[in-house]
Amino acid sequence: MLDQKLAKKLEESRLEGSGTKPLYISKISIDGDNINSPLSNSSYKAILDQALTQPLQNVGSSLYTFGDIRRKLLCTGLYQDVKITLESDPDISSQDYLRERVPSELGIELPLATHAKILLTPSAVYNSTAGTTSLFDDEASMAISRSCMNLFGRGDSEYVHMGLNYDPETSKWEGKSLKGLLSVPLTKNPSVRANLNLDAVKMDMTSKPYLSPEDGHELYQYSLSAGLQKRWILEQVTSVPTLYAGISSSNRCISGLGDKASETFAKHSGNFNKIAVEMKFHNDTRKYFGAFPISGYELQIQNDYIISQSNAVHQSLPPERNFSKFHFSLQHHSSHWQNKLTKSLDIQLGALIPFGNEKDGIHPLDKWYLGGLGSLKGFQSNSVGLRGSNFYYKLCLTSSQKLIRTPLDSPLRLQFFMNLGNTFNDLRSARSSCAAATGVSLAYKTPQADVDFTYALPLTSRLQDISKPGLSFGVTFSYF
Repeated sequence: MLDQKLAKKLEESRLEGSGTKPLYISKISIDGDNINSPLSNSSYKAILDQALTQPLQNVGSSLYTFGDIRRKLLCTGLYQDVKITLESDPDISSQDYLRERVPSELGIELPLATHAKILLTPSAVYNSTAGTTSLFDDEASMAISRSCMNLFGRGDSEYVHMGLNYDPETSKWEGKSLKGLLSVPLTKNPSVRANLNLDAVKMDMTSKPYLSPEDGHELYQYSLSAGLQKRWILEQVTSVPTLYAGISSSNRCISGLGDKASETFAKHSGNFNKIAVEMKFHNDTRKYFGAFPISGYELQIQNDYIISQSNAVHQSLPPERNFSKFHFSLQHHSSHWQNKLTKSLDIQLGALIPFGNEKDGIHPLDKWYLGGLGSLKGFQSNSVGLRGSNFYYKLCLTSSQKLIRTPLDSPLRLQFFMNLGNTFNDLRSARSSCAAATGVSLAYKTPQADVDFTYALPLTSRLQDISKPGLSFGVTFSYF
Protein backbone atom coordinates (compact mmCIF):
# COMPACT_ATOMS: atom_id res chain seq x y z
CA MET A 1 0.00 0.00 0.00
CA LEU A 2 2.99 2.32 0.60
CA ASP A 3 4.59 3.66 -2.58
CA GLN A 4 8.37 3.71 -3.11
CA LYS A 5 8.88 7.42 -2.38
CA LEU A 6 7.05 7.27 0.92
CA ALA A 7 8.83 4.04 1.88
CA LYS A 8 12.17 5.74 1.14
CA LYS A 9 11.33 8.63 3.46
CA LEU A 10 10.39 6.18 6.18
CA GLU A 11 13.67 4.36 5.66
CA GLU A 12 15.59 7.61 5.93
CA SER A 13 13.86 8.27 9.24
CA ARG A 14 14.92 4.75 10.38
CA LEU A 15 11.41 4.01 11.45
CA GLU A 16 10.20 1.85 8.58
CA GLY A 17 8.40 -1.22 9.87
CA SER A 18 7.94 0.19 13.36
CA GLY A 19 4.51 1.52 12.50
CA THR A 20 5.04 4.58 14.70
CA LYS A 21 6.13 7.14 12.10
CA PRO A 22 3.47 9.90 12.08
CA LEU A 23 1.60 10.53 8.84
CA TYR A 24 -0.80 13.31 7.97
CA ILE A 25 -3.46 12.36 5.40
CA SER A 26 -3.42 15.63 3.48
CA LYS A 27 -5.31 14.43 0.41
CA ILE A 28 -7.63 11.60 -0.63
CA SER A 29 -8.34 11.16 -4.33
CA ILE A 30 -10.72 8.67 -5.94
CA ASP A 31 -10.47 7.56 -9.55
CA GLY A 32 -12.18 4.97 -11.74
CA ASP A 33 -15.75 5.12 -10.45
CA ASN A 34 -18.59 4.49 -12.89
CA ILE A 35 -19.18 7.89 -14.50
CA ASN A 36 -22.84 7.07 -15.26
CA SER A 37 -23.69 5.89 -11.75
CA PRO A 38 -21.08 6.96 -9.19
CA LEU A 39 -21.37 6.46 -5.46
CA SER A 40 -22.86 9.54 -3.82
CA ASN A 41 -20.70 12.09 -1.99
CA SER A 42 -22.51 11.38 1.28
CA SER A 43 -21.67 7.68 0.97
CA TYR A 44 -18.02 8.45 0.25
CA LYS A 45 -17.85 10.77 3.27
CA ALA A 46 -19.34 8.09 5.52
CA ILE A 47 -16.92 5.41 4.27
CA LEU A 48 -13.90 7.74 4.51
CA ASP A 49 -15.02 9.21 7.84
CA GLN A 50 -12.20 7.77 9.95
CA ALA A 51 -9.51 9.11 7.61
CA LEU A 52 -11.24 12.49 7.19
CA THR A 53 -11.88 13.15 10.88
CA GLN A 54 -8.54 11.76 12.08
CA PRO A 55 -5.98 12.73 9.42
CA LEU A 56 -3.06 12.52 11.85
CA GLN A 57 -2.14 8.84 12.17
CA ASN A 58 0.91 6.62 12.29
CA VAL A 59 1.91 4.08 9.63
CA GLY A 60 0.26 1.15 11.37
CA SER A 61 -3.07 2.85 11.99
CA SER A 62 -3.11 4.26 8.44
CA LEU A 63 -2.67 0.81 6.93
CA TYR A 64 -5.50 -0.51 9.11
CA THR A 65 -7.77 2.47 8.34
CA PHE A 66 -7.41 2.25 4.58
CA GLY A 67 -7.61 -1.54 4.66
CA ASP A 68 -10.99 -1.12 6.36
CA ILE A 69 -11.99 1.50 3.77
CA ARG A 70 -11.11 -0.94 0.98
CA ARG A 71 -13.30 -3.65 2.53
CA LYS A 72 -16.21 -1.22 2.88
CA LEU A 73 -15.98 -0.17 -0.77
CA LEU A 74 -15.91 -3.82 -1.88
CA CYS A 75 -18.95 -4.55 0.30
CA THR A 76 -21.04 -2.09 -1.70
CA GLY A 77 -20.98 -4.66 -4.52
CA LEU A 78 -20.22 -1.92 -7.06
CA TYR A 79 -16.56 -2.75 -7.63
CA GLN A 80 -14.61 -5.76 -8.83
CA ASP A 81 -11.44 -4.46 -7.19
CA VAL A 82 -10.26 -1.57 -5.03
CA LYS A 83 -6.59 -0.55 -4.87
CA ILE A 84 -5.31 2.02 -2.36
CA THR A 85 -1.79 3.48 -2.28
CA LEU A 86 -0.31 5.92 0.22
CA GLU A 87 2.13 8.33 -1.44
CA SER A 88 4.21 11.23 -0.25
CA ASP A 89 2.35 14.48 -0.96
CA PRO A 90 4.72 16.84 -2.86
CA ASP A 91 2.34 19.78 -2.48
CA ILE A 92 4.28 22.61 -0.77
CA SER A 93 1.10 24.00 0.77
CA SER A 94 0.60 20.74 2.69
CA GLN A 95 4.14 20.92 4.08
CA ASP A 96 3.70 24.59 5.05
CA TYR A 97 0.42 23.77 6.77
CA LEU A 98 2.11 21.11 8.90
CA ARG A 99 4.98 23.43 9.85
CA GLU A 100 2.49 26.07 10.97
CA ARG A 101 0.56 23.57 13.08
CA VAL A 102 3.70 21.97 14.58
CA PRO A 103 6.27 24.70 15.45
CA SER A 104 9.88 23.50 15.37
CA GLU A 105 10.63 24.89 18.84
CA LEU A 106 8.31 22.30 20.35
CA GLY A 107 10.68 19.53 19.29
CA ILE A 108 7.88 17.36 17.91
CA GLU A 109 8.62 15.20 14.88
CA LEU A 110 6.98 16.63 11.77
CA PRO A 111 4.46 14.17 10.21
CA LEU A 112 4.87 13.18 6.57
CA ALA A 113 2.20 14.71 4.33
CA THR A 114 0.52 11.73 2.67
CA HIS A 115 -1.71 11.48 -0.39
CA ALA A 116 -4.11 8.49 -0.34
CA LYS A 117 -5.02 7.40 -3.88
CA ILE A 118 -8.02 5.11 -4.33
CA LEU A 119 -8.38 3.35 -7.69
CA LEU A 120 -11.74 1.68 -8.33
CA THR A 121 -12.55 -1.03 -10.88
CA PRO A 122 -16.35 -0.94 -11.35
CA SER A 123 -18.40 -4.07 -11.88
CA ALA A 124 -18.90 -4.95 -15.52
CA VAL A 125 -22.71 -4.65 -15.49
CA TYR A 126 -24.73 -2.24 -13.36
CA ASN A 127 -28.14 -2.55 -15.01
CA SER A 128 -29.43 -5.49 -17.05
CA THR A 129 -32.65 -6.90 -18.44
CA ALA A 130 -32.99 -10.61 -19.13
CA GLY A 131 -35.66 -12.89 -20.52
CA THR A 132 -35.80 -16.66 -20.00
CA THR A 133 -37.82 -19.47 -21.52
CA SER A 134 -37.82 -23.00 -20.09
CA LEU A 135 -39.25 -26.30 -21.25
CA PHE A 136 -39.28 -29.47 -19.17
CA ASP A 137 -41.09 -32.79 -19.46
CA ASP A 138 -44.37 -31.60 -17.98
CA GLU A 139 -44.15 -27.81 -17.78
CA ALA A 140 -42.98 -24.70 -19.57
CA SER A 141 -42.34 -21.18 -18.36
CA MET A 142 -41.25 -17.76 -19.48
CA ALA A 143 -40.00 -14.84 -17.42
CA ILE A 144 -38.51 -11.39 -17.64
CA SER A 145 -36.29 -9.81 -14.99
CA ARG A 146 -34.65 -6.47 -14.42
CA SER A 147 -31.71 -5.86 -12.09
CA CYS A 148 -30.27 -2.47 -11.21
CA MET A 149 -27.40 -1.23 -9.08
CA ASN A 150 -26.77 2.11 -7.43
CA LEU A 151 -29.96 3.82 -8.62
CA PHE A 152 -29.87 6.12 -5.59
CA GLY A 153 -26.08 6.41 -5.36
CA ARG A 154 -26.01 4.43 -2.09
CA GLY A 155 -24.59 1.15 -3.37
CA ASP A 156 -28.17 -0.11 -3.48
CA SER A 157 -29.44 -2.94 -5.67
CA GLU A 158 -32.91 -3.65 -7.03
CA TYR A 159 -34.35 -6.74 -8.70
CA VAL A 160 -37.76 -7.46 -10.26
CA HIS A 161 -38.85 -10.80 -11.76
CA MET A 162 -42.15 -11.63 -13.47
CA GLY A 163 -42.95 -15.12 -14.74
CA LEU A 164 -45.66 -17.24 -16.36
CA ASN A 165 -46.10 -21.03 -16.24
CA TYR A 166 -47.65 -23.14 -18.99
CA ASP A 167 -48.88 -26.75 -18.87
CA PRO A 168 -48.28 -28.48 -22.24
CA GLU A 169 -50.59 -31.39 -21.33
CA THR A 170 -53.65 -29.23 -20.62
CA SER A 171 -52.61 -26.46 -23.05
CA LYS A 172 -53.31 -23.67 -20.59
CA TRP A 173 -51.45 -21.09 -18.57
CA GLU A 174 -51.42 -22.41 -15.04
CA GLY A 175 -49.54 -19.84 -13.01
CA LYS A 176 -47.87 -16.48 -12.65
CA SER A 177 -45.28 -15.14 -10.23
CA LEU A 178 -43.75 -11.87 -9.11
CA LYS A 179 -40.55 -11.35 -7.12
CA GLY A 180 -38.86 -8.18 -5.97
CA LEU A 181 -35.80 -7.25 -3.93
CA LEU A 182 -34.49 -3.95 -2.59
CA SER A 183 -31.11 -4.02 -0.86
CA VAL A 184 -29.44 -0.93 0.62
CA PRO A 185 -26.12 -0.96 2.54
CA LEU A 186 -25.87 0.92 5.81
CA THR A 187 -24.12 4.24 5.28
CA LYS A 188 -21.16 3.82 7.65
CA ASN A 189 -20.95 0.04 7.44
CA PRO A 190 -21.72 -1.21 3.90
CA SER A 191 -20.97 -4.80 4.94
CA VAL A 192 -24.44 -4.75 6.54
CA ARG A 193 -27.35 -4.34 4.14
CA ALA A 194 -31.04 -3.72 4.77
CA ASN A 195 -33.10 -6.06 2.57
CA LEU A 196 -36.76 -5.98 1.59
CA ASN A 197 -38.17 -8.99 -0.32
CA LEU A 198 -41.51 -9.55 -2.04
CA ASP A 199 -42.61 -12.94 -3.38
CA ALA A 200 -46.05 -13.65 -4.86
CA VAL A 201 -47.36 -16.64 -6.84
CA LYS A 202 -50.70 -17.85 -8.17
CA MET A 203 -50.97 -21.43 -9.46
CA ASP A 204 -53.63 -23.78 -10.81
CA MET A 205 -52.97 -27.12 -9.08
CA THR A 206 -55.98 -29.02 -10.46
CA SER A 207 -54.01 -31.27 -12.84
CA LYS A 208 -50.80 -32.04 -10.97
CA PRO A 209 -49.93 -35.77 -11.20
CA TYR A 210 -48.59 -35.90 -7.64
CA LEU A 211 -51.97 -34.76 -6.24
CA SER A 212 -55.10 -36.88 -6.26
CA PRO A 213 -57.95 -35.46 -8.41
CA GLU A 214 -59.92 -34.74 -5.22
CA ASP A 215 -57.10 -32.53 -3.90
CA GLY A 216 -56.81 -30.38 -7.02
CA HIS A 217 -57.07 -26.70 -6.10
CA GLU A 218 -56.06 -23.15 -6.89
CA LEU A 219 -53.24 -21.64 -4.89
CA TYR A 220 -52.38 -18.05 -4.09
CA GLN A 221 -49.47 -17.02 -1.87
CA TYR A 222 -47.58 -13.84 -1.17
CA SER A 223 -44.92 -13.01 1.38
CA LEU A 224 -43.06 -9.91 2.47
CA SER A 225 -39.83 -10.06 4.46
CA ALA A 226 -37.43 -7.48 5.85
CA GLY A 227 -34.10 -7.93 7.57
CA LEU A 228 -30.36 -7.30 7.70
CA GLN A 229 -27.66 -9.13 5.76
CA LYS A 230 -24.03 -9.21 6.87
CA ARG A 231 -21.23 -9.78 4.33
CA TRP A 232 -17.63 -10.76 5.03
CA ILE A 233 -14.85 -9.97 2.55
CA LEU A 234 -12.25 -12.70 3.07
CA GLU A 235 -8.76 -11.91 1.80
CA GLN A 236 -7.47 -15.49 1.72
CA VAL A 237 -10.36 -16.96 -0.30
CA THR A 238 -12.53 -15.69 -3.12
CA SER A 239 -15.87 -16.16 -1.38
CA VAL A 240 -18.16 -13.67 0.34
CA PRO A 241 -20.03 -15.42 3.20
CA THR A 242 -23.37 -13.84 4.08
CA LEU A 243 -25.65 -14.09 7.10
CA TYR A 244 -29.24 -12.85 6.95
CA ALA A 245 -31.64 -12.31 9.84
CA GLY A 246 -35.13 -10.93 9.40
CA ILE A 247 -38.85 -11.36 9.83
CA SER A 248 -41.40 -12.40 7.22
CA SER A 249 -45.16 -12.35 6.88
CA SER A 250 -46.89 -14.79 4.51
CA ASN A 251 -50.48 -15.20 3.38
CA ARG A 252 -51.57 -18.44 1.69
CA CYS A 253 -54.96 -19.24 0.18
CA ILE A 254 -56.15 -22.65 -1.03
CA SER A 255 -59.47 -22.56 -2.89
CA GLY A 256 -61.56 -24.69 -5.25
CA LEU A 257 -61.43 -27.92 -3.22
CA GLY A 258 -64.21 -30.44 -3.71
CA ASP A 259 -66.26 -32.24 -1.07
CA LYS A 260 -64.03 -35.31 -1.30
CA ALA A 261 -60.75 -33.50 -0.66
CA SER A 262 -58.40 -35.14 1.83
CA GLU A 263 -58.26 -33.83 5.38
CA THR A 264 -54.73 -32.49 4.81
CA PHE A 265 -56.01 -29.92 2.30
CA ALA A 266 -59.60 -29.54 3.52
CA LYS A 267 -58.62 -28.24 6.97
CA HIS A 268 -56.31 -25.66 5.38
CA SER A 269 -58.84 -24.35 2.87
CA GLY A 270 -59.07 -20.57 2.73
CA ASN A 271 -56.63 -17.94 3.94
CA PHE A 272 -53.88 -18.77 6.41
CA ASN A 273 -51.24 -16.35 7.68
CA LYS A 274 -47.90 -16.95 9.34
CA ILE A 275 -45.14 -14.78 10.77
CA ALA A 276 -41.63 -16.18 10.97
CA VAL A 277 -38.16 -15.18 12.10
CA GLU A 278 -35.70 -16.09 9.34
CA MET A 279 -32.01 -16.96 9.57
CA LYS A 280 -29.94 -17.74 6.46
CA PHE A 281 -26.23 -18.46 5.98
CA HIS A 282 -24.64 -18.79 2.55
CA ASN A 283 -21.06 -19.30 1.40
CA ASP A 284 -19.97 -20.10 -2.15
CA THR A 285 -16.33 -20.87 -2.97
CA ARG A 286 -17.00 -22.60 -6.29
CA LYS A 287 -14.80 -21.95 -9.31
CA TYR A 288 -16.11 -22.43 -12.81
CA PHE A 289 -14.77 -23.64 -16.11
CA GLY A 290 -17.15 -21.88 -18.44
CA ALA A 291 -20.53 -22.44 -16.75
CA PHE A 292 -19.55 -25.76 -15.08
CA PRO A 293 -18.43 -25.74 -11.42
CA ILE A 294 -15.10 -27.57 -11.15
CA SER A 295 -13.94 -26.97 -7.58
CA GLY A 296 -15.01 -25.55 -4.24
CA TYR A 297 -18.30 -25.82 -2.42
CA GLU A 298 -21.59 -24.04 -1.84
CA LEU A 299 -23.09 -24.20 1.65
CA GLN A 300 -26.59 -22.97 2.52
CA ILE A 301 -28.25 -23.22 5.93
CA GLN A 302 -31.67 -21.76 6.63
CA ASN A 303 -34.06 -21.86 9.56
CA ASP A 304 -37.52 -20.29 9.73
CA TYR A 305 -38.86 -20.00 13.27
CA ILE A 306 -42.65 -19.70 13.03
CA ILE A 307 -43.86 -17.48 15.88
CA SER A 308 -47.50 -16.83 14.91
CA GLN A 309 -50.23 -18.35 12.71
CA SER A 310 -53.86 -17.51 12.04
CA ASN A 311 -56.59 -19.26 10.04
CA ALA A 312 -59.23 -18.21 7.52
CA VAL A 313 -61.42 -16.49 10.14
CA HIS A 314 -58.44 -14.61 11.61
CA GLN A 315 -58.29 -16.77 14.70
CA SER A 316 -54.81 -17.20 16.12
CA LEU A 317 -53.72 -20.81 16.22
CA PRO A 318 -52.44 -22.15 19.56
CA PRO A 319 -48.66 -21.77 20.12
CA GLU A 320 -48.15 -25.55 20.05
CA ARG A 321 -49.14 -25.48 16.36
CA ASN A 322 -46.05 -23.37 15.59
CA PHE A 323 -42.89 -25.03 14.31
CA SER A 324 -39.35 -24.56 13.05
CA LYS A 325 -38.45 -25.20 9.39
CA PHE A 326 -34.79 -26.14 8.88
CA HIS A 327 -32.95 -26.69 5.59
CA PHE A 328 -29.34 -27.70 4.87
CA SER A 329 -27.70 -27.88 1.43
CA LEU A 330 -24.09 -28.65 0.48
CA GLN A 331 -22.57 -29.00 -2.98
CA HIS A 332 -18.91 -29.95 -3.35
CA HIS A 333 -16.86 -30.25 -6.55
CA SER A 334 -13.33 -31.48 -7.29
CA SER A 335 -11.61 -31.91 -10.66
CA HIS A 336 -8.82 -34.08 -12.01
CA TRP A 337 -6.68 -34.39 -15.14
CA GLN A 338 -6.75 -30.70 -16.06
CA ASN A 339 -10.50 -30.39 -15.41
CA LYS A 340 -11.36 -33.23 -17.78
CA LEU A 341 -13.13 -35.09 -14.96
CA THR A 342 -15.17 -33.46 -12.19
CA LYS A 343 -16.68 -35.29 -9.23
CA SER A 344 -19.65 -33.66 -7.50
CA LEU A 345 -21.50 -34.33 -4.26
CA ASP A 346 -24.92 -32.85 -3.45
CA ILE A 347 -26.44 -33.31 0.02
CA GLN A 348 -29.76 -31.83 1.13
CA LEU A 349 -31.68 -32.20 4.38
CA GLY A 350 -34.97 -30.68 5.48
CA ALA A 351 -36.94 -30.89 8.72
CA LEU A 352 -40.16 -29.48 10.16
CA ILE A 353 -39.93 -29.52 13.95
CA PRO A 354 -43.29 -28.79 15.66
CA PHE A 355 -43.29 -27.14 19.06
CA GLY A 356 -46.15 -29.36 20.26
CA ASN A 357 -47.21 -32.95 19.67
CA GLU A 358 -49.41 -32.23 16.66
CA LYS A 359 -47.37 -33.25 13.61
CA ASP A 360 -50.23 -33.23 11.10
CA GLY A 361 -51.29 -29.60 11.60
CA ILE A 362 -48.61 -28.03 9.38
CA HIS A 363 -49.83 -26.25 6.26
CA PRO A 364 -49.28 -28.23 2.99
CA LEU A 365 -47.25 -25.36 1.52
CA ASP A 366 -44.72 -25.69 4.34
CA LYS A 367 -44.21 -29.41 3.70
CA TRP A 368 -41.25 -30.94 1.87
CA TYR A 369 -41.55 -32.46 -1.63
CA LEU A 370 -39.01 -34.45 -3.63
CA GLY A 371 -38.69 -35.71 -7.20
CA GLY A 372 -38.12 -34.35 -10.70
CA LEU A 373 -35.31 -33.52 -13.09
CA GLY A 374 -33.99 -30.70 -10.91
CA SER A 375 -34.59 -32.57 -7.66
CA LEU A 376 -34.35 -36.39 -7.72
CA LYS A 377 -33.84 -37.74 -11.23
CA GLY A 378 -35.68 -40.91 -12.23
CA PHE A 379 -38.94 -39.87 -10.55
CA GLN A 380 -41.89 -37.64 -11.40
CA SER A 381 -41.95 -34.11 -10.04
CA ASN A 382 -42.80 -34.01 -6.29
CA SER A 383 -43.73 -37.72 -6.40
CA VAL A 384 -41.28 -39.37 -3.99
CA GLY A 385 -42.64 -40.64 -0.69
CA LEU A 386 -45.59 -38.98 1.01
CA ARG A 387 -45.91 -36.00 -1.39
CA GLY A 388 -45.67 -33.51 1.41
CA SER A 389 -43.85 -34.54 4.58
CA ASN A 390 -42.08 -33.25 7.68
CA PHE A 391 -38.63 -34.57 6.75
CA TYR A 392 -36.64 -35.26 3.62
CA TYR A 393 -33.12 -36.01 2.50
CA LYS A 394 -31.33 -36.27 -0.81
CA LEU A 395 -27.88 -37.54 -1.78
CA CYS A 396 -26.49 -37.27 -5.31
CA LEU A 397 -23.09 -38.32 -6.71
CA THR A 398 -22.18 -37.10 -10.20
CA SER A 399 -19.17 -37.64 -12.44
CA SER A 400 -18.82 -35.12 -15.30
CA GLN A 401 -16.45 -35.88 -18.18
CA LYS A 402 -15.23 -34.00 -21.20
CA LEU A 403 -16.29 -35.66 -24.43
CA ILE A 404 -13.64 -37.06 -26.76
CA ARG A 405 -12.54 -34.70 -29.55
CA THR A 406 -14.05 -31.65 -27.91
CA PRO A 407 -11.98 -28.69 -26.65
CA LEU A 408 -11.19 -28.46 -22.96
CA ASP A 409 -13.43 -25.41 -22.56
CA SER A 410 -16.36 -27.05 -24.36
CA PRO A 411 -19.75 -26.35 -22.69
CA LEU A 412 -20.76 -29.98 -23.35
CA ARG A 413 -20.28 -32.63 -20.66
CA LEU A 414 -21.24 -36.28 -20.22
CA GLN A 415 -22.46 -36.99 -16.69
CA PHE A 416 -23.02 -40.24 -14.80
CA PHE A 417 -25.16 -39.89 -11.70
CA MET A 418 -26.50 -41.85 -8.77
CA ASN A 419 -29.11 -40.21 -6.53
CA LEU A 420 -31.29 -41.35 -3.67
CA GLY A 421 -33.66 -39.74 -1.20
CA ASN A 422 -36.86 -40.01 0.76
CA THR A 423 -39.62 -38.00 2.42
CA PHE A 424 -41.15 -39.13 5.71
CA ASN A 425 -43.01 -37.90 8.78
CA ASP A 426 -41.28 -39.94 11.47
CA LEU A 427 -37.53 -40.09 12.08
CA ARG A 428 -37.87 -43.76 13.00
CA SER A 429 -38.78 -44.53 9.39
CA ALA A 430 -35.86 -42.55 7.93
CA ARG A 431 -33.75 -45.65 7.29
CA SER A 432 -36.55 -48.04 6.40
CA SER A 433 -36.37 -47.45 2.63
CA CYS A 434 -35.57 -44.82 0.04
CA ALA A 435 -36.05 -43.98 -3.63
CA ALA A 436 -32.94 -44.42 -5.78
CA ALA A 437 -32.04 -44.08 -9.44
CA THR A 438 -28.97 -44.00 -11.65
CA GLY A 439 -28.36 -42.93 -15.20
CA VAL A 440 -26.50 -40.75 -17.65
CA SER A 441 -26.99 -37.12 -18.69
CA LEU A 442 -25.75 -35.00 -21.56
CA ALA A 443 -25.40 -31.46 -20.23
CA TYR A 444 -24.73 -28.24 -22.13
CA LYS A 445 -24.20 -25.07 -20.09
CA THR A 446 -23.49 -21.52 -21.21
CA PRO A 447 -24.79 -18.17 -19.91
CA GLN A 448 -27.30 -18.25 -22.76
CA ALA A 449 -28.42 -21.90 -22.61
CA ASP A 450 -28.78 -24.69 -20.06
CA VAL A 451 -29.70 -28.05 -21.62
CA ASP A 452 -30.06 -31.39 -19.81
CA PHE A 453 -30.93 -34.66 -21.56
CA THR A 454 -31.13 -37.47 -19.00
CA TYR A 455 -31.72 -41.20 -19.29
CA ALA A 456 -32.65 -42.52 -15.85
CA LEU A 457 -32.99 -46.04 -14.50
CA PRO A 458 -34.90 -46.27 -11.18
CA LEU A 459 -33.32 -48.78 -8.79
CA THR A 460 -36.32 -48.99 -6.46
CA SER A 461 -40.03 -49.59 -7.03
CA ARG A 462 -41.88 -48.50 -3.90
CA LEU A 463 -45.66 -48.16 -4.00
CA GLN A 464 -45.53 -44.59 -2.66
CA ASP A 465 -43.27 -43.34 -5.50
CA ILE A 466 -44.08 -42.44 -9.10
CA SER A 467 -40.97 -43.39 -11.06
CA LYS A 468 -40.01 -41.95 -14.43
CA PRO A 469 -37.64 -44.30 -16.26
CA GLY A 470 -36.21 -43.43 -19.63
CA LEU A 471 -35.55 -40.07 -21.22
CA SER A 472 -36.20 -36.70 -19.57
CA PHE A 473 -35.15 -33.30 -20.79
CA GLY A 474 -34.92 -29.72 -19.62
CA VAL A 475 -34.03 -26.69 -21.73
CA THR A 476 -33.61 -23.09 -20.55
CA PHE A 477 -32.65 -20.18 -22.80
CA SER A 478 -31.67 -16.75 -21.50
CA TYR A 479 -31.76 -13.53 -23.50
CA PHE A 480 -29.76 -10.51 -22.32
